[in-house]
Amino acid sequence: MFRRIVVVLLVLVSALAATWLAVRRADIPYSRLEVRYTAETSEFVTLSNGLITHYTDEGPKDAPVLLLVHGIGSSVATWRSWRANLEDDYRVVAVDLPGHGLTRVLDSTDLSSAGLADFLGDFADAIGLDRFVLVGSSLGGHAAWLYAVDESGAFEGLVLIAASGLPPAPADTSQSPWVYKLAALRWLHPLLTSLDPEPAVRAGLESAFVDQGFVTEAAVDQYADLVRAPGHRQAILEISTRDRAAAGEDAEKLKDLEVSVLILQGQADEIIPPDHARRFHSLLPNSRLKEYPAVGHLPHEEAPMQTLRDLRAFLATVFTDGHQTGQSD
Repeated sequence: MFRRIVVVLLVLVSALAATWLAVRRADIPYSRLEVRYTAETSEFVTLSNGLITHYTDEGPKDAPVLLLVHGIGSSVATWRSWRANLEDDYRVVAVDLPGHGLTRVLDSTDLSSAGLADFLGDFADAIGLDRFVLVGSSLGGHAAWLYAVDESGAFEGLVLIAASGLPPAPADTSQSPWVYKLAALRWLHPLLTSLDPEPAVRAGLESAFVDQGFVTEAAVDQYADLVRAPGHRQAILEISTRDRAAAGEDAEKLKDLEVSVLILQGQADEIIPPDHARRFHSLLPNSRLKEYPAVGHLPHEEAPMQTLRDLRAFLATVFTDGHQTGQSD
């Protein structure tokens, strides 16, 4: 009997070990990722703290400037449709946040939302951006509005797309997708940082879009590959668990923000409740809100033509320095 128990235990241990080995994935070196995912307009800059930062820079250098900031787990690729449409009329700069895309992450990198807001300021200084419209999606929206409340003098305008950073309302009964709940369990992070991110990436993308045609194998592969850059899994998990308690205190500062703000929100967003956009609208004294039926968390990807029309109308009112801007789709 004892020998039989030992054999069963050995079989179970072997099965668990085989499963563990099957789902583990090593980091992908930046050298390989850069060959695969660097765009023709990609550039790199090293910030004063030593952080190597990837960004794209398109359009005339003397045109009005847009600075685009993606959400958690994403990269400059999320802006592909917008960049192609806007580059004739604007200088369009899109940056990868620390621990995302092809931007590195250091042991000393502050991954709080306030730290990411500071990163935006350091990046803008490093490439010589003076005044610009700052556009932030989801996590990028949180970093953007935090930066705006402290550095409003640098802004021509602010665009928030399904921005995060508000605490749940008392009546909010929405449920986060399982991948976000899993990421919030800090005790699981040591395990998750060595696992294949593809299932979580796929689930996250499926929850981000109403139209599942946007969840292509190419998109899943790119997201998953970039998450496997050195240090990125740890960074993304760390970001997912930071700054929730302080969000309400920060949000009160929005009442004093005088810059013009455009708020874009999908009404079928499963990640950021649409009510958050309406609360931003009520807090911001100079804002306009556009909502899109049957659109999820990434309206700039899922409804590019509609969102571009609203963005261009907003930009036409913001830039008053004599630049000529087109209105075509």
